[in-house]
Amino acid sequence: MKILVAGYSSSGKSTFSKRLSRHYGIDVLHIDTIFFGPNWVERDHEKVEDEITEFMKRDKWIIDGQYRKLATERYDECDQLFLFDFNRFKCLYGAIVRRIKYHNQNRDTIAEGCKERLNFGFIWWILFSGRTKESKALMKLYKEKYKDKTIVFKNRRQVNKYLRSIGYQGSLKYE
Repeated sequence: MKILVAGYSSSGKSTFSKRLSRHYGIDVLHIDTIFFGPNWVERDHEKVEDEITEFMKRDKWIIDGQYRKLATERYDECDQLFLFDFNRFKCLYGAIVRRIKYHNQNRDTIAEGCKERLNFGFIWWILFSGRTKESKALMKLYKEKYKDKTIVFKNRRQVNKYLRSIGYQGSLKYE
């Protein structure tokens, strides 16, 4: 089983991916752990792509994240695609909750040395820059092109309903 979890920032992709990983016993690659170096510095995209490609050689995988310029192969190869198409304000709420919970800490789904933050640039990304006409068109394209293997979530209630439908027994509390 090869699973790709993609969508808007702070929509809950990483939490969902961790839950799928626990449920199915499949390793998960959180792209944020390899895309950034300490202090949120972007790493060389070629090196990141090499690490993703190496991870994808496994028989089973879950990949959390998208980074559009590096994504095409993952969309083609996955058996199941989950798209988190949440409202921008729900995503902002998720970022605020995460910032409070992980204040001045390093989450396990982000690169070492990247302490949780919520600055103006990231808020702007969540509300506007990450939702350009191009990104919306790509989301629509993915929904259509991969419709036979895609599940789209618009809110956490749908996510939780899906997890219960597959027999997930863990907590559904937001992580």
